[in-house]
Amino acid sequence: MKALRNTFAAACMVLALLVPQILAVCAYPSYAAATVSGETRAFGSVVKPDDKLDGEPWQEFGIQQELMPVVSMSAGALLTSEGRVLWSRNFDEQRSPAALTKVMTALLVVENIAADEVITLPALSLAYYEPRVLSQQGEVLTREQLLQALLLVSGNDAAQTAALVVSGDVGSFVDLMNQRAQELGMSNTQFKNPSGFDAPGQFSTVRDLATLSRYAMTLPEFRAVAGTIEAQAQTNMALHLWQNTNILLQSYSGATGVKTGRTRNAGFCVIMSAQRGERELYAIVLGTKADLTRFFEARALLDFGFTHFRSQQLAMEGTVVGRAPLTNFLDRSVQVAVSEDTSMTVFALAGPVEQSVEIYEDARSPVRRGDVLGRLTFTQRGRLIAQVPLVATQDVANPFFVVQWYYNAVKMWRRIAD
Repeated sequence: MKALRNTFAAACMVLALLVPQILAVCAYPSYAAATVSGETRAFGSVVKPDDKLDGEPWQEFGIQQELMPVVSMSAGALLTSEGRVLWSRNFDEQRSPAALTKVMTALLVVENIAADEVITLPALSLAYYEPRVLSQQGEVLTREQLLQALLLVSGNDAAQTAALVVSGDVGSFVDLMNQRAQELGMSNTQFKNPSGFDAPGQFSTVRDLATLSRYAMTLPEFRAVAGTIEAQAQTNMALHLWQNTNILLQSYSGATGVKTGRTRNAGFCVIMSAQRGERELYAIVLGTKADLTRFFEARALLDFGFTHFRSQQLAMEGTVVGRAPLTNFLDRSVQVAVSEDTSMTVFALAGPVEQSVEIYEDARSPVRRGDVLGRLTFTQRGRLIAQVPLVATQDVANPFFVVQWYYNAVKMWRRIAD
């Protein structure tokens, strides 16, 4: 009888853990179909920190609604690693960044603590919230272990430790965070703490978080930890077993990072990156209502990008596209050809790629093979996507003096006759 009661109690505990997740999965379609306020845009070009989002509502492209990702997030974006915005919602709306703040904290750890530096856990203030993932004052960590505590399990004690080790006190570290944000072009971000818990005056935007995460992932040390599924950290006090809170790292093909977050004000958030071949995409999801929904919607954005964003050869080196007239000759020109093989990843739904040839009209000898005499321009929906120099395919020397005098005389006579 006692064994039966124990079995029943264990079953109840398992159900208590699973039911919220099952309900979140079942509820997902209702979130996906929800009406969301704010502007949703698609197919923008690379954005700079102070630019307005250069995009067009997807309806203007005549794209069927069912082809677009259906998501409920309050704000988010899908971008390439180069910064081209493929989809966005409320791109510049100020929002609480939650634990996505720790991307900046970890970035400053990489930039300001040497890889071989020994980090001793200082006395920590009680003015931080769970999760606490380290042991106690005096625990000795490596830089990699501190990064793991920050990025895998989002330790708020790890964030405070980073602040104290780098700057001596939390206030000075927050100043450094804001200074670094400005240097990266994050002009619409203000940090108030290194952990990301809600605080008056702490905010960021999808644009700025995309800028931050894309830059951080260019640093090998950050990238390696952000893509770690689980880690064992042996210190002088404990063996820590840390599982990454980003569950897509285990289930999404090509997943590379980056960070999860959630607070009362921010909702559930995730910055998700994935690479397939040479193409890496970033999905930023802010403000979903359920834990699993953020991962469903990050997956939906990435699937949308990988399905419709594909490589296309635009030009082949050596292809002759026309002739450039030489102004110091009489009716003579030189062939111009494409200078290099050119391939681009283009968004198939945004329409066909068009090309135009521009050959300079003021060329004159001497001409050397490889001299630039024009350019080949590729556009999609009127947006510039690539330009390739057009070059001479042969050498052309200057005409002899007497011949040049003759050419000039003929040209003058033609002008008079006209």
